[in-house]
Amino acid sequence: MQDNFAYLLPFIMLTFGLVFLGLQTMGFKPARFWGIGYICAALGFSSPMFFADDAFLAHALISNILFFSAFFFYGHALLVQFEVKTLLGWRIGFLAAAYAVVSYFIVFQIDLRAELALSDLMCAALLAPCILLVANKTRHVMDKVLLAASSAVVLETITRVSVLLVMTPGGSPRDIDAFMASDYAFLMQMTASIFGFLMALAVLASVVANVLLQHRHAADHDPLTGLLNRRGFDDRSPDFRGQEQPEGTVLMCDIDHFKHVNDQFGHAAGDRVIIGFAELLKERLPPQARIARFGGEEFVVYLPDTTATEIAVLANMLRVSFAAREWTAVGIDRQISASFGISSIARGDHSIHDAIARADSFLYKAKSNGRNQVVQEGMSVLRAQSAPPLKIISIL
Repeated sequence: MQDNFAYLLPFIMLTFGLVFLGLQTMGFKPARFWGIGYICAALGFSSPMFFADDAFLAHALISNILFFSAFFFYGHALLVQFEVKTLLGWRIGFLAAAYAVVSYFIVFQIDLRAELALSDLMCAALLAPCILLVANKTRHVMDKVLLAASSAVVLETITRVSVLLVMTPGGSPRDIDAFMASDYAFLMQMTASIFGFLMALAVLASVVANVLLQHRHAADHDPLTGLLNRRGFDDRSPDFRGQEQPEGTVLMCDIDHFKHVNDQFGHAAGDRVIIGFAELLKERLPPQARIARFGGEEFVVYLPDTTATEIAVLANMLRVSFAAREWTAVGIDRQISASFGISSIARGDHSIHDAIARADSFLYKAKSNGRNQVVQEGMSVLRAQSAPPLKIISIL
């Protein structure tokens, strides 16, 4: 049974490693480091097959660096996956120091008990700080499962060291040989392998969940601005099928004479204008605002539980800020303005698009009346006679 297990475990680890390396082709960067870690673990577990019984020194040195590398890459994968600073220099330095300490008990002061205990403790020390660094960075339930599985690996490793020290109090070769040959030691090795297997499954689930989230984000967001696209906006729009009708206001935005910007200054400059306007919307509008780029230079905003009057004030601030912005850094030597149309959700609306259609009609009035305006139904909007003006428009 032990022989069969000795062959099966490296195969399982290698399989997971190759699967993770394959997953990196889907654009998930941490998969590379999980893959390298599990391949190192597979090589470490299979190393006894490649060394003769009298090659203890070479076997011990190589297997230890393989297991150290495995835990180092596990930790690195966690840090990369949760977008935490990797502290690469410090961690490489600790790995080198840990390997030097363990090698001392392999080469100079031969002590198998100290080597086994220190090796496991150093492996735990390579992974545990990384878990602590990412503990508050989880994004979904599978991330929490991954951290739980990784923590279980660390705790199991520390427990294994404690049991080794208790079961071999004298540290004599006879005690250690008896312990390593015991069924209890085999059970501990199997338990460690099970936790490693569970961590691999948790990694796989977390990787798949993150890949799905990335693809969902790409499907729902505009790649240029990072705002919602039409599909993402529709998915996050209020549901009109309930008994209570949603409340809120729609703001339509359009950059004035944008085609002239593209024709005169180039599409790259035009993209910078679009990005600048999107950044202004994200910066000035409340967090609950759902902002979308519907295409070209047209933007739509839905603010739940907000009146048209409140939106008109915000829209005027956006208008003034955008018209006053300098674009010389992107090669545009003139000011650019934007126009806005506002409409609240009304009784009888069947979807958010009814309010969008009305806001769009008010946006068209702003365009036809000279641009650089905010047009709102049911209210006059002030015009500033100083730089960037706003005409008085009443739509009753």
